[in-house]
Amino acid sequence: MNMVLTARETVVKFFKRFEVLFMPVLKFILGYFVFSRILEIGHAHSMFDTLSEAMSPSMLSLLFATLFVVMPVNLSWILIILTITIQVSASIEIAVAVFVFLLLIFLFYGRMAVKESYLILLTVLAFAFNIPYLVPIVVGLYFPLTAVIPIIIGVFITTQIPVMFDLMETPMVIDFADVEIPDLVTELPAVFTEAYSNVMERVLGSYNWVFIAMIFTMVVVVVYLVSRQAINYSKEIAIGIGCAMTIFGYILFNVATEEAVPIFGIIGWVLLCGIVAILIRLFDSVLDYRRAESVQFEDDDNYYHVKIVPKVIMSKPKREKNDMEHTMAPTRPRPDIERTDMGRTMVPPRPRPDAERADMERTMVPTRPRPDAERTDMERTMVPPRPRPDAERADMERTMVPTRPRPDAERTDMERTMVRPRPEAERRDIEHTMVPPRPRPEAERTDMEHTMARPRPEARPPELEE
Repeated sequence: MNMVLTARETVVKFFKRFEVLFMPVLKFILGYFVFSRILEIGHAHSMFDTLSEAMSPSMLSLLFATLFVVMPVNLSWILIILTITIQVSASIEIAVAVFVFLLLIFLFYGRMAVKESYLILLTVLAFAFNIPYLVPIVVGLYFPLTAVIPIIIGVFITTQIPVMFDLMETPMVIDFADVEIPDLVTELPAVFTEAYSNVMERVLGSYNWVFIAMIFTMVVVVVYLVSRQAINYSKEIAIGIGCAMTIFGYILFNVATEEAVPIFGIIGWVLLCGIVAILIRLFDSVLDYRRAESVQFEDDDNYYHVKIVPKVIMSKPKREKNDMEHTMAPTRPRPDIERTDMGRTMVPPRPRPDAERADMERTMVPTRPRPDAERTDMERTMVPPRPRPDAERADMERTMVPTRPRPDAERTDMERTMVRPRPEAERRDIEHTMVPPRPRPEAERTDMEHTMARPRPEARPPELEE
């Protein structure tokens, strides 16, 4: 089972990866089969013989299938309607009736339900390949109930094709080639009225399509309702019930119409369609009902009862790791010669002799102390060196590193301001203002000092004192 699930997951991932390419191919295949079946009608008017002689039916099918892919959906439907009308144009009455019927279907349904309208073509093709029982089961699983409408239309078209062929074999009521235009205008309504009365009589006289449409509708509704129940294996149970109802419906159809229906052949095809539906379900999703859970919770307005069924997801196959993953993930120790440059820096290597180390390794990895003469300029600044005599130090080192006091004559101007105060005679004007000096006589003060220093109390006038 694991091999089947692994193969299924591989196929699904491959399809999703190239979905943009697969969808036009599938649409081309659908268009090829549809136009191949249309061109097999072979009742075109003689005026189209030149086109049929110039190109074979297979070439025309390829051409129309290509147009079916590149054209919008609405234009594709117009192309199908025109092609069918041309193929039955040998009988003018039948051609007009077919054109009007298909145009009404397009205007009132195909134009509004674009995706579901493809089910009409799929239903007709399913009857051609003798697997029509697959359509109602798949539609009940993955489509809404409104998808019953295109199935009924497809059943009607398929069952009326033999009737249309019989009508085209009958002689025409009037030969339009031998009638003058004035007489054609006067006789045309009567001719079409009589022709359409014959068509409606033949169509309404056949009730087979009604029974088949009822069977398919019943299967779609039952499969739709059962597959959406909150029970385990609901979709698989729905497929089984749909197959059983299809067989039971055809048995009732055989009894009601008294027609020779190959029951055993239908049972075999229905079982085959059920297997195909299960395969479609398998590629859609696989659920693990053993881990299903029911969750209940509520809020102020509603009460919720939710069933959670996890999907079966196969674990990813193991693959060989590259050099980067070997350095990032813990692995068995490798010889140093097999490691990459990044691996040597990220994985602690075995200690090497100091002579083999690079300059960066000597600075980053603690090594034995080296003589000061072998150190670089950066090492001397980063690694605290041994104390040197004062004569070897630079001016910056003397200011940053506390040293023995020097005579005042050897100090710089900056040092004299940062260390102990100097005599007042050696200070500059700025120093006099920043460092509080001893009080000086008022006559020696500057204007700034007069404003910043507190003024002495002055004698008040006798009038204010009183």
